[in-house]
Order: sequence, then C-alpha cells, then structure tokens
Amino acid sequence: MDVKDCIDRIFGQFSQKYQLPLLTLNQEGIAALRFDEKLQVCCIFLQEQELLALQIDIADLSDVSEGIFRQLASFNRYWYQFNLHFGFDESSLKIQLYSQITIANLTLDKFEYRLTSILDHAEFWQELLCEPVKKSVYKGQFQGMKV
Repeated sequence: MDVKDCIDRIFGQFSQKYQLPLLTLNQEGIAALRFDEKLQVCCIFLQEQELLALQIDIADLSDVSEGIFRQLASFNRYWYQFNLHFGFDESSLKIQLYSQITIANLTLDKFEYRLTSILDHAEFWQELLCEPVKKSVYKGQFQGMKV
C-alpha cells in the first residue's frame, strides 16, 4: 500500500468514527482540522522522512514578551516527554507547536492520542501566552474541515 494511501485510510477511519466528511491529504500532502473556532491542526505528510507532522499555531510572535522564549526553549529541551516541540514560522510570525508520527507506526489510536495531546498543550499555551492579549476568533484563511 502506498504511504499516502495508508495516511488517508487512517484519516478515513477517523472521519467515520466522528461522523465527519472524509478527511484526506491534498496534492501537497496536507490536511487540516479546525476546533473551537480558534485551533487549527495541520497534518503534513513529510514523504522523504515518512512522517506525519501535526502543526498548530499558538500565538503571534508580536503578542508575546521576549522572556517567553526561555520557557519555550526549556519545554523543547524535554520534547521527548510529550513528543512535542515549539518552532517559529518566520513568514507568518507565529509560534507553533509540532508533533510527529512515523508512518510505519501510524494507527488510528496513535493519531487520536497525538491529536489530543497537541490540542491539550496548544490550549494551555494559548491561555498562557495570550492572557494579556484580547482573545479573538481565528481570522486567518482557513482551509480544512471544521470539527
């Protein structure tokens, strides 16, 4: 079975289980899920590494103080405890949280576990980082399935 087909099969099981429209990777190898009007998880197939990366925007870089970078770096030092790490997108100026799953180990249970983990951590960090900022509904361009 083709690796992309394996991912789409897991996504199909996920869609069926939660009675969602069929989730599949697009031609670029990306699928997106949106939660609670403010959290969007992008699932990105990294073909050469045979990984599925989960990516979620946490906050705008302009909305946080420079002191937060020390906390994020400290969290990244122990990334293996949660299989999560922070990164920065220089083009969108966003702080992002990432998780990865090897395709060889991908099952519906593992996908759901990682998805739950990244969402739980994203909500925590959004609350922490965006506390002084007015909380607003996600207004970026959305492509994907609302959950």
